[in-house]
Amino acid sequence: MRNPRILLVNPPIWNVYAPHLAVPLLAAVMRRHGWQVSSLDLSIEQTDWLLSGEGLTALLPKAELRLGEMPAGERHAHEQTLAVFGDTIARIDRARTALKSRSILTDPAAFTDAATVVRNGLACVSASFPGLNFDLRGNFSCFSHRRSDSVLEAAGSPDRNVYGWALEHRPIPELDDSDLAVVGISVSADTQLIAALTVARHVKRARPDVHVVMGGNLTTRMVSRWQEEHPFFQYVDSFVSYEGEDALPALCDRISGAGDRPVPGLLERDGRGGLLRTPAAMVDVSDLPTPDFDGLPLDRYFAPGPVLPLQASRSCAWDCAFCSIPFASNKFRIRRPDQVVHDMATLAARYGTDTFMFVDEIMTLTSLRGVSRELVDGGHELFWYGETRFSKGLDHELAATLRSSGCRRLDLGLESYNQRVLDLMRKGTKVADIEPSLDALLGNKVPVHLFCMTGFPGETEEEAMRTQEFAAEALRRSVEDYDVPYSTAANGPFILDVLSPVGERPDLFGVELIPPAEGEDLAFDLDYTVTEGLTQEDAIRLTSGGPGTPAGAAFHRGTWIGDAEEWSFLWAMAEAELPARKVAAPTAVRPELRPGTRVRLADEVRVRVSAAERGILLHVPSGDALLTVSREWDRLLDGPPRTVAGLLGNAPSARAAAATLVRLASHRALTVEAPDACEAPDAREEGALLWYAAQPHEVLDSRPDGSCLLASPETDKRVRVSAAGRLVWLLTADGATAAELTARTRLPEERLVPLLDELAGHGVVAAAFLHPQLLGTAVPAGAARRSG
Repeated sequence: MRNPRILLVNPPIWNVYAPHLAVPLLAAVMRRHGWQVSSLDLSIEQTDWLLSGEGLTALLPKAELRLGEMPAGERHAHEQTLAVFGDTIARIDRARTALKSRSILTDPAAFTDAATVVRNGLACVSASFPGLNFDLRGNFSCFSHRRSDSVLEAAGSPDRNVYGWALEHRPIPELDDSDLAVVGISVSADTQLIAALTVARHVKRARPDVHVVMGGNLTTRMVSRWQEEHPFFQYVDSFVSYEGEDALPALCDRISGAGDRPVPGLLERDGRGGLLRTPAAMVDVSDLPTPDFDGLPLDRYFAPGPVLPLQASRSCAWDCAFCSIPFASNKFRIRRPDQVVHDMATLAARYGTDTFMFVDEIMTLTSLRGVSRELVDGGHELFWYGETRFSKGLDHELAATLRSSGCRRLDLGLESYNQRVLDLMRKGTKVADIEPSLDALLGNKVPVHLFCMTGFPGETEEEAMRTQEFAAEALRRSVEDYDVPYSTAANGPFILDVLSPVGERPDLFGVELIPPAEGEDLAFDLDYTVTEGLTQEDAIRLTSGGPGTPAGAAFHRGTWIGDAEEWSFLWAMAEAELPARKVAAPTAVRPELRPGTRVRLADEVRVRVSAAERGILLHVPSGDALLTVSREWDRLLDGPPRTVAGLLGNAPSARAAAATLVRLASHRALTVEAPDACEAPDAREEGALLWYAAQPHEVLDSRPDGSCLLASPETDKRVRVSAAGRLVWLLTADGATAAELTARTRLPEERLVPLLDELAGHGVVAAAFLHPQLLGTAVPAGAARRSG
């Protein structure tokens, strides 16, 4: 008789760059107990398929259909995304393949290009479902994970729920296995809850005989509130609070009839509308087996690796006032360094990897010293990163050992660079230890990541700005003083977790909680007011990332995957050049346009005629640009080259048409072909070099000195220009020679020429030589010479 099978599921979306540790660890435990195990990481399986040529092709009709259902004010942004769909389908598979190759680490331009295609793919998925913002961290849709009724509605709405739609197109094949007896779903974060219930419903509809159990950190937090049978029991048979390594084998033995011992942390129905709870127990982490990643698609994660997760300890040794981790993870426990390194060596040999990440809530000095020394003494050539805190013991001796052991990143909870605020947080760190620790780490070439928090109750704006300035200075010094370009920082607003010390005793922190909206029974973070210091709105304002609203088309606002900590770690490991966040602008061209010059759309350009704006959308992948032109340019869409004279002669305004033509050429959206040989050989001899605004810009953050931030909605690039630069940009709307600009700006030529070159380098202006006949006006004598 064959042993029964358990299917362990990590639902989306958790981490698409590396596996989550829960499923591999439980898989190893269950195999130790004799069960057949299948492991399914839907977080990567579904995301990888949705961001594929096959997945996006299946989504395109759905996205097109949504256009007619949308309010008029939303259609233009939707059409912008539809305009990039075709190119994204064509390039997405190559992009994903590139991101999973180690060679991408040393090819920054290739990385940026591939990451841009994936970002566009995320926008395409988002456009296919109402209210969906599909990214690689946490997806938000028209459904709320803060309401049980909304979560259940999502689970039964595959047409509006991306996870349900994906399961309809790609059902879970393991459900066909007659040996399957249990499905375990691990839910660590609220970003997974809708997907988790969707999976549970999918399982129950296909296999009502299978027992579905749900566990994980979020499950522990969620079920702690329940006093009676919850509607989620419609699809889930039981829930496990706290740790699962002892509970799951006991539950499975009970289900299969192999045993009837108590199941630690079990929550189930009593049959009368109430609940039965079994007390939780604490797992002996020293007795845990090496995690088992068999069955997981290690070649499909969105980073070259695999980067495998491990634990050197569990829970946290501290009790910071803003954190709820101790609530759902029992007491702090630590594993022996030799056990940890044994696991690393075993996994390296089994899966052919040399990269690891420690997912401990905190690696104490004991763990850091023990693991690093064990790695060095054993001669292991492995690379790793983890999270710790500032302390006096994080000195040069330890940092040198960390570097020698393969540590290539340490995440540190800076939170604040003010001792008063740290004390309010009950952080237990000293400002006096921060700079020595940074000096030790960076001096030994160990990059850092600084977690900062703005708006902890009682913090002032002056204190918040001091932290921001310190973090910025630390990153500058990392690059300039230590030659470590891989350090990063993140600053977020304080989030009030109801299960943290602040949430449990708000009166001690000068806080008043604002109850959640009616029906938000799953809300774990609440709005609040404070008696002094920064308000919640202040904290959001100070961490919003800059002035003005985001520029750019809808697809420009997606995730840039280089923000992931796995990528920062891998680049540091490879000592590689860091990539740019945006695709490099095409090399500036100064076309010579004569009446007989022929132009046509470049081969790569994708065209969409907009019904919403009565215009034409042109997607230029090489420059990551989405240009909008009026319908009069539809004569460029039928393929054959057109003469410049014909295009300008039929336009309502030759000057405006010339400006559009130069703008398209500057983005490389046009192929410019030579005119007939009988025409004048060189337009520069008879015409003038005219300067044009290369693209429309929005003016943001104007300052008293006249400077401003110009943001392009076509490329999402931003550049700060001086008052003179702003004026030149305005004066080039319909084209102007250098002589005209000199006269109107009163800038001498020695100042104007370098300014024009600078603006052209940033894509603010572009230039072309135009034959005077094209505009029907004579060029002032000497204009060609002065402008060239």
